[in-house]
Amino acid sequence: MNKGMRIAGWIVVGAAALFFVQNGIQKLAGAGQMVEMFDALGFPDWARIVVGLAELAGGILLAVPRTTLYAAAALSLLMIGAVVSEASAGHGFESLLPAQWLVVLGGIAGVRLRIRARARAKERS
Repeated sequence: MNKGMRIAGWIVVGAAALFFVQNGIQKLAGAGQMVEMFDALGFPDWARIVVGLAELAGGILLAVPRTTLYAAAALSLLMIGAVVSEASAGHGFESLLPAQWLVVLGGIAGVRLRIRARARAKERS
């Protein structure tokens, strides 16, 4: 992988990490918009805290090269839950944001898997 692609990849990872850290902090802080969103979806307040902790931890772990793959996988599961929750509540348009992040996280995980496979192939040869 050339240097430009590597830099672009880390910019995408950095943007995703910042997004999830910021969203996690907003949920943990009880920002009005987040409280209203969880109420509208029918979730109890403790679910907002759990999701906020997961997003905060996932965002931090995305930025650590050894844990990027695992963080992307865990956050993807969270985004699948968000898409299903938004869609089943009849919020069609609102489900687009978590769906977009699901695509980004899938791309991050795919690239990290490819990098890991290449490293293992080099070790064997």
